[in-house]
Parts: sequence; C-alpha cells; structure tokens
Amino acid sequence: MPEPVPSEAVGIPSEFEGRGVFRYANGDVYDGEWKAGEKEGRGVYRFADGDVYDGEWKAGKYEGRGVYRCANGGVYEGKYKAGKPKGRGVFRWADGDVYDGE
Repeated sequence: MPEPVPSEAVGIPSEFEGRGVFRYANGDVYDGEWKAGEKEGRGVYRFADGDVYDGEWKAGKYEGRGVYRCANGGVYEGKYKAGKPKGRGVFRWADGDVYDGE
C-alpha cells in the first residue's frame, strides 16, 4: 500500500486550513480537509496508479477508519494508525478471498 506524497515534499504552505483539493505533479489528487498544511480530518486521496484511500487523516497520514481500494480490485476496510493498517479490518482480494481480523 503506497503512502501519499508528504506535504513538505511539495512545499504545501502551512496556511492551508479547512477543505480543499490539491493536485500533485505526479497525478495524485487529495480532496479533503487540511490543518496547518497537513491532511487532517476526512479526505479522499486518489493515486495516479488508480488506488484510492477514503477515510480519516491525522498529521498527513491515514489515521482512524478508512477504506483503501487497490487498482487491482483488492479492498481493505478497517482501522489505521500512523499510516498503516492497525487493529480490526477486512481485506478482500480481487479473486474473492477474504481476511477478517486484526
């Protein structure tokens, strides 16, 4: 699961607050809430490769509940901590296999 482009890597100003859309030069797009120039609150991050994360953010990382849809058809729905799946979640592979657990 790729990580989103960090705000400091592209020079996003710390004044970004509230809701907004940012289009990255690599083709990624973030549509959601900002706090002090970081993704924070609810938002959707669309990777140029077709993957999509829709969920909660804290300090620019996946945090809380979210759904990650892979371009290959796989889907993870569950909890995240510091940008990584953590806690209860369900992963559904494109071939129909399912993992439900922690």
